[in-house]
Amino acid sequence: MKVARTAQAGPVRLAPNHFGKELLRVNIALCDDGPALRRMMEAMIHSYEVKNTVRFRICHFDSGEELLEKFLEKKTRFELIFLDQCMKKLSGVETALCIREYDPACTIVFCTASEVLEQFAAVSPLTVLSKPVKMGDIFAVLDKVWAERRN
Repeated sequence: MKVARTAQAGPVRLAPNHFGKELLRVNIALCDDGPALRRMMEAMIHSYEVKNTVRFRICHFDSGEELLEKFLEKKTRFELIFLDQCMKKLSGVETALCIREYDPACTIVFCTASEVLEQFAAVSPLTVLSKPVKMGDIFAVLDKVWAERRN
């Protein structure tokens, strides 16, 4: 497992920035068995950080099992999870169902090449993005999640 930044439980409040506003950090999980896609998505998220002067904690997982292991440790709460549907053992939906049992409020976004969208309804994702993922779609998700977390 590659951890881009160390994740902690819940959003982390940081010292006030130079405008006197308190910063809030959101934990994001990228779960996809394709490391190139995870790196590409991380680069898009970093672009969003620069553009919006925000910071996210990003963790990489190459399987649903690996994500659930970290998730169930209860040391890390992810406010946003980007999840692939087709992975080695557990599918994205199976992984999301386990996550929903423990954290119904977690924001889940599927990134998939699948055209069968009905399979995702059971886990109520924020949205389903088609691969290849576009920067505008990632930015729209981050805008929505960031706005919700600030309020």
